[in-house]
Amino acid sequence: MRLAASLERGSEYDRRRYARSAVMIGAGLRSDGGDRPSSPITVVDLSTGGAGIEAGVHLESGSRVWLKLPGLQSWAGRVVWSDGGRAGLAFDSPLHPAVVDRYARG
Repeated sequence: MRLAASLERGSEYDRRRYARSAVMIGAGLRSDGGDRPSSPITVVDLSTGGAGIEAGVHLESGSRVWLKLPGLQSWAGRVVWSDGGRAGLAFDSPLHPAVVDRYARG
């Protein structure tokens, strides 16, 4: 017996709560709130609730981090997943949609 099935976007199986925009932004990331220099990273997707990044350092899931986008103050969040040089961040408080639009338009 065969069943034909497909997943619908926005269904309960879609883990993302926010629509993400593909971007390519050079940014900084640090693991403390102090004045230490941030590690250079690339933001590859961005939403009001989080970001996907590529980094040359290993990031532990659950780690607290601060993302520094060009022209913005550092934004606090947590690493929600990490796989090699890629990771996903969830922001403590959402970015304004206009900020995401600004970066998505390049």
